[in-house]
Amino acid sequence: MTPKHIFTSLEDAYGKLDYNLLNDCLFHIVFQNNPKALLGLCASLLHMHPEEIRSVEVLNPIEYGKTPIDKEFILDLKVMLNDNRILNFEVQVMDENNWSERSLSYACRTFDQLKSGQSYLDIKPVYHIGFLDYDLKGITPEFYATYKLLNVKNHEIYSDKFVLAVVNLNQIDKVTEEDRKYGIDHWAQLFKATTWEAIKMIAAKNEYLAEASETMLQSYHDACVRTYCEAVEEARRCRRGLEIRLERAEVQLQEKDEELQAKNKEIARLKALLDAASAESK
Repeated sequence: MTPKHIFTSLEDAYGKLDYNLLNDCLFHIVFQNNPKALLGLCASLLHMHPEEIRSVEVLNPIEYGKTPIDKEFILDLKVMLNDNRILNFEVQVMDENNWSERSLSYACRTFDQLKSGQSYLDIKPVYHIGFLDYDLKGITPEFYATYKLLNVKNHEIYSDKFVLAVVNLNQIDKVTEEDRKYGIDHWAQLFKATTWEAIKMIAAKNEYLAEASETMLQSYHDACVRTYCEAVEEARRCRRGLEIRLERAEVQLQEKDEELQAKNKEIARLKALLDAASAESK
């Protein structure tokens, strides 16, 4: 599908987006193609100033030319900072009821990084950061939550090298002053934006958001990128359609079960009356 409009600049862009940064493929491509935007995002999430990060390297770049159906790459984004920290980003829109286990599994795979002969002290710190568009069940809703290994009695940190974090895009109103100081709420707004008008307002907030926004626009004009992104959207639509059908089937099954239980109760009632009548006639 080709864009409805070809915009030469972000300033001229208007109307609804076909997809936004919640499309994990677009997310990957935008931040892979724009190191400055990626640096700004990393600094924000780590509560750092951008000038404190000298370099960022994408460890799993997308290879163009593969079709979305046959793609073998993983759509989460792995990044190495100049201080040897590894950041693993993942975008998830649909609640699969497995985020805790999924994030731990991904983080552990990245943490298991030593080669033969290396010391355990050489292990690089790993941060697994998820952008979720839903609330985690059983966990108090929070905008930006960070988890570490710690002592359950005195809360002393066991290790700073293994960190899990969640940006809950449904809870932007719960942003803290600390998170607002580093503009994490602005990045969240960029992820959730559904129109070019909203993108332009967010892009005006700082140069890193502007870089990400401009690269989004450029990506929209790339036929290969659009093919990838549209495949992701189609897969989501199909999955959601199957979920709706499953939900309806479960409702119908529940209704049938309730009808059956009601009939069984009526049969039991009539049998009791028949037994009572038979006893009286003897």
